[in-house]
Amino acid sequence: MPHSSLHPSIPRHRGHGIQKAALVLLVACLVALWGLGEPLGHTLQWLVCQLASLQLGLLLKVICSLAEELCHVRSRYQGSYWRAVRACMGCPIRHGALLLLSCYFCFSFPNMVDLPLTWILALLGLFQAVNILLSLQGLTPAEISAVCEKRNLNVAHGLAWSYYIGYLRLILPGLQDRIRVYNLQHNNMLRGAGSQRLHILFPLDCGVPNDLSVADANIRFLQKLPQHSADCAGIKGRVYTNSVYQLLEHGRPAGICVLEYATPLQTLFAMSQDGRAGFSREDRLEQAKLFCRTLEDILADAPECRNNCRLIVYQESAEGSSFSLSQEILRHLRQEEREEVTVGSVGTSVVPSPSSPSTSSLSQEPKLLISGMEQPLPLCTDVF
Repeated sequence: MPHSSLHPSIPRHRGHGIQKAALVLLVACLVALWGLGEPLGHTLQWLVCQLASLQLGLLLKVICSLAEELCHVRSRYQGSYWRAVRACMGCPIRHGALLLLSCYFCFSFPNMVDLPLTWILALLGLFQAVNILLSLQGLTPAEISAVCEKRNLNVAHGLAWSYYIGYLRLILPGLQDRIRVYNLQHNNMLRGAGSQRLHILFPLDCGVPNDLSVADANIRFLQKLPQHSADCAGIKGRVYTNSVYQLLEHGRPAGICVLEYATPLQTLFAMSQDGRAGFSREDRLEQAKLFCRTLEDILADAPECRNNCRLIVYQESAEGSSFSLSQEILRHLRQEEREEVTVGSVGTSVVPSPSSPSTSSLSQEPKLLISGMEQPLPLCTDVF
């Protein structure tokens, strides 16, 4: 499955396609060399020669990179020259061993290279100089994206963790208690399965209005949940609030839930509008998708938050002109109700309506049944 379960346009993590393609290329090249009838020793010599040339070329490139990094050794590497060297060439021991091994095999075959070593080094240096000056071997956008995702260097990664640590981790554990207090004050209004969670809207175009009724007139604000306060970063009693909305369908109330936008999307939108950020619309869309995927992964490993919120991801421009945000939210609410019916009442925190006659016997209070007989019957009896 090439996409996330949240939305078809959200990509999953990259797999091992590049390694599989390289393996196919390796097999194809070996078959081609075997078909040409080249001696194995001759092929091995040229392979070693190419590896040695690559390692020598990388060494010259590292020297050029190190010349720049040494100018920042105090500000970037806390005065450690060893860290600067590692930043330029990865693991120096590994690359040094490969370089020495390649040179050893290179000079072990006297008939492989008829050119003097000085000429070879000068040619490799010329190639690396032209490569650096003209950026002939720069990373492609796909390679840059893969590196950033693998090492968690994306803007979306930081935003997702900030949103979770600075907000969701604080409000979600106590959300059920606040909903119960709200139900006591408002006649058990949030009683459905979908009403027991915080629903977070994720428009992939990052269009986040401050008023939900602007996005859809069928979404109407009702009240606020009881406030949650916590000391945070020197702020005493910082207040967090959540809003309850009513959803209309054909002019009639069709659902009620706790609803809000994911506020970090406003940051992505503002960055794409500010030229100083160097953030294009394509970058914004990519980071919005990665933000949703990263937050989904974070919440999947947070049991105290997992069942207390639901992410509603949508892309209005891709859905067509008939897209309705209120209908999309109602679809999620009804899906939650169906899931609740399928799974049953085990592990749920639904607040049943006091006037509901269809409450199952498993969710009722246990009652003590007393027999009307004067004497209790024995456990074993022959009377049938």
